[in-house]
Amino acid sequence: MYRSSPARKYGPLAALAAVQLLVVLVAPSTAPDAGSDALATGAPGAAGVPGAAGAPPGTVLADGSTVAADGSIVAPSGTTAGTATTGAGAASAGSGTTASGGAAVAGGAQAAAVTGDTSHCVDGRQFDPRLDYFAPPCVPGKPGQTGVDNGGSTSMGVTRDKVVVVNYIPDYGAEVNAILRAQGLYYDAEDAKVMNAAFSSFINATYNLHGRKLEIITYQGTCRTVPPDLPCLIGEMNTIAKRYKPFAVHFNTTVCSRCYAELARLKIVSFGGAGFSEEFRRQLKPYNYAEGISATRMAKTFANWWCNQMTSKGGTGRTAIYAGAQNPQQDFRKSPRELGVVSTDDPDNKGVVKDVLYPELAKCGEKVTHEYFYEQNVSTAEQQSQAGTAVMNSPQNPATSVVCFCDPVAPQFSYSAAARNNYWPETLFASNQGLDTDPTGQTYMDSGGSPSLACPFPARGCSFDGALGLGEESGTRPADQLAGVKIFKASGKAASSGLTPLVQENFWTNYNMLASLIMVTGPNLSPATMAAAAPKLGSRGGGTTGYARRAFEDGEQSWTRDVRLLYWSKKKTSAFNGEAGAYVQVGPRMESFPKAKQPAIPTVDQRG
Repeated sequence: MYRSSPARKYGPLAALAAVQLLVVLVAPSTAPDAGSDALATGAPGAAGVPGAAGAPPGTVLADGSTVAADGSIVAPSGTTAGTATTGAGAASAGSGTTASGGAAVAGGAQAAAVTGDTSHCVDGRQFDPRLDYFAPPCVPGKPGQTGVDNGGSTSMGVTRDKVVVVNYIPDYGAEVNAILRAQGLYYDAEDAKVMNAAFSSFINATYNLHGRKLEIITYQGTCRTVPPDLPCLIGEMNTIAKRYKPFAVHFNTTVCSRCYAELARLKIVSFGGAGFSEEFRRQLKPYNYAEGISATRMAKTFANWWCNQMTSKGGTGRTAIYAGAQNPQQDFRKSPRELGVVSTDDPDNKGVVKDVLYPELAKCGEKVTHEYFYEQNVSTAEQQSQAGTAVMNSPQNPATSVVCFCDPVAPQFSYSAAARNNYWPETLFASNQGLDTDPTGQTYMDSGGSPSLACPFPARGCSFDGALGLGEESGTRPADQLAGVKIFKASGKAASSGLTPLVQENFWTNYNMLASLIMVTGPNLSPATMAAAAPKLGSRGGGTTGYARRAFEDGEQSWTRDVRLLYWSKKKTSAFNGEAGAYVQVGPRMESFPKAKQPAIPTVDQRG
């Protein structure tokens, strides 16, 4: 079992938090014109399928289509069944109860039998879903086949033989790298090369990329990334474009949205970013994707949950029963709920709160009067935490319930400030940046009975002890059962000592998404055709499957569609690392929530 040491969890936490608070996300003020792709050209043949013209009946073409007896082209059912398996579909706040997934979704059933050579497929998927539940739908043809008439160069970074992807490795500097090593999140260019070789080898042998191979080039960045040196970083995006002319860039970060905008301007697909709004991705479409849930969808889903199960408006009689009891002079547990919201002051995050969250909350009569948008500046972190607590804990009508739409680091300071001010509201979260993983939650606890950054007075309890809210991650499982770990092992490549389960999982999830999109797009590959084909991946997961529901629906470029309702238990042993502290999921994954007197979550004194 993978176990993290106390030093990994607690030792570097304050330093990491200080560094990450420097990060600033800057949303682009202008978006590239995604209406046309000058580099994408149509492929010859009937229905745009290379090799179709004059092919005899029964021929399986490059995209898996089949030539019928009358010469017409029959598309592979595996690429047209997405709408038949989408399950409940998208949910909006106030739309009623929607548990995500369903029988057809969970099993990945297709609308019709797949034709052509499918001997490589397992249970309707391209490879055994026991390796990765999100193995893509079966596509006929021989995996890894070369010499296919695929139209050749259909876009920049695409040739007859390969699709070029650049993996940009940020330069965080020696201090930050040391912290990331302690947390098991560090990888350098050499580690990336090992993973890129392993995952591209598996993809090229297992996926049907229509005669092409995925070529991943590892690029070590030289610009300061935290805080981002924008002129330098944007310059490097241009260097990558000129030197490699890639189809896509994998840049795994929550910072430098300007970098993604620049790649889109250069007509290069980017993926790996987290925490952005769907509005941001819509501006960059068809050049930006994310495997996680968008900030927009998370805000709407939180508002739906709040309105149906948490608000005290409308005579519901609900009180803040999940608040702490440490301050008898300010016991919120019998008080009507007053919601406070904390987020960063970057334009994209602030826009989601103001323009998405608040209008959705207004549908149930909720008006947020306590808000704090913090500047990501380490030099004022302590002052800002105190200021934010003062806003929430106002003398008149204080917030009884505080939700944080933020990364996993900022809560370290806010929880500390709240405890130091003897302020114990309900601790709520709406996570799409990794806060809802057991290793992260464990850092909000005390350090083996000693104070930690987030829990300065262990004898009085920690702010996170009674936490509850929404998270995007799939259910917690042992580290060696993560898909990235299993796929890496299946590739036959030897792992370097620096690779950790979380790093492997992150890389694989992103590459699986990209390779699956390329596969269902067919031979005529370009950013525009890939965006159009994305819904053909269909819908999988959700509900009671133990996995997020993933689907490209409603024109969105974010793959995850649903959430888990969670609460934190400091006594429960984590399945991931065998240590104390774990999230507990309540019910199936959801896209909207039923009305209830209170969530089906125990109060902190009743949690095992």
